[in-house]
Amino acid sequence: MVGKKFTAAFINLLAKNETLKFWNRCRIHRNEPEFRDHVINGYKNSDCLRLRSYGDEYEGEIIYLADEQGGGMGFFAELGVTLIKLYFADERGLTPYVHWGKNHLFYAAGGIDGEENAFLHYFAPVSHVRKTDRAKHVLKSEAWHYEQVKSVFNAVSYDVTDEYVNAMARMMKKYIRYNDKTKRKLEEDESRLLGDKKTLGIHYRGTDFRKQYNNHPVAVKIEQTIEEAKKLMARGDYEQIFLATDENDAVIKFTEVFGEKVKIYKDTYRGNGGDESIAFSECDRKDHKYRLGYEVLRDEYTLVQCEGLLCGYSNVTFMARIMRRGWMEQDYKDYVLINNGIYHNKNRFSESLHNSKAY
Repeated sequence: MVGKKFTAAFINLLAKNETLKFWNRCRIHRNEPEFRDHVINGYKNSDCLRLRSYGDEYEGEIIYLADEQGGGMGFFAELGVTLIKLYFADERGLTPYVHWGKNHLFYAAGGIDGEENAFLHYFAPVSHVRKTDRAKHVLKSEAWHYEQVKSVFNAVSYDVTDEYVNAMARMMKKYIRYNDKTKRKLEEDESRLLGDKKTLGIHYRGTDFRKQYNNHPVAVKIEQTIEEAKKLMARGDYEQIFLATDENDAVIKFTEVFGEKVKIYKDTYRGNGGDESIAFSECDRKDHKYRLGYEVLRDEYTLVQCEGLLCGYSNVTFMARIMRRGWMEQDYKDYVLINNGIYHNKNRFSESLHNSKAY
């Protein structure tokens, strides 16, 4: 009787404690080669994937749920991670479904036009899948999927190989396109601003780049960018400049030098000398978060249309190269990168006020 009570109590304890349950499994199966191999080599193994089942939809397919990383990632950092996840799914023959939810930095509470998936506010679906809540087989994206793909290409920072750019450009071409509403607005805005003149695109990133986060670029100075722009404009190959920037001060200084040749979107929300990213700003204008996303996407779209690009390291300019190579199958006539190096310190963005998770 005592033995039965002890056994029942032990089983009850195991049911409540996953750690004890794991060690008990190890005790029972320790001499089985297949179990040992699974424990030692199965964790974070690309050949060992955990599927979830929620219903009977999409039977015969494995749906790869590529959700948002969150944690304060900017628009193009998030899109870049999405491309990596699409690569992970594509390599394994999985059907991708992209969902940017409440942890996405540009998530609009209540949705836009009745749609709550922030990815679909700007882009078309990447496959025929519309939801996963009743799907037969679902593989949810995990941080190690992203890390594994980056390790394949040794893409550890902003300075990446051409092979990696090509791989992400293939994913861009295969899966990413604007939805009809966004495409129409982007084309109308760009055409109205630039016309058919040959344009030098310039991206100047200020605000939070001054915070010197680890593994982030050393900020480019306005004066550096202006000097490089003078050289490019002096050749006579460009009729005007499109300036994409998050700072009003940059607009003022570029206009002082180049006058009416500088073209900007005047309705873009910009900072006034602070060191906080515009992405974290609060404003009472209607659909502020959605509009912030559209404005940086519009800057990106316009940079992609320019014949040349002058920039420092950033996710905006990295994604511009990918979009141009993926969608237009060509590189910039001039690609001038001002490289001041990368910070290597203990000032981690993952530990900042605006980031709740480290990936």
